[in-house]
Amino acid sequence: MRAKTLVELLTLSTNLYMISKDEAFMKNVEEMAKKGKMKLDDFMDDFSETVEFDEETLVQKVMHKANEAKVEFEKKMEELAVTVYKKMNIAHAEDLNNLATKIELLENKIDILESKLETLENKK
Repeated sequence: MRAKTLVELLTLSTNLYMISKDEAFMKNVEEMAKKGKMKLDDFMDDFSETVEFDEETLVQKVMHKANEAKVEFEKKMEELAVTVYKKMNIAHAEDLNNLATKIELLENKIDILESKLETLENKK
């Protein structure tokens, strides 16, 4: 195997280990599973109460709920990734963007100072 693949597998296993050790996250997953089951039961009860229901309406409601779940899942995973990165002292993309912006500003200031210094040297 290539070194890159080994590093990726090591990173993945480390992330999974960190997630499994995060007791609060595991409790949240259990609670979300329970809430999800209750919501699904309520959702299906809504359709069982109505004698006639349209399959298209059912599909639309399921798709809507699936999209909501996807957005919520992505939000939770992003929060978890930030937490794991902080625990492992890995720079997050947002941190890198902030540093790149600061570097650009500093380079601009250096350019200005160099031009001022050049003008002062030319006056002598």
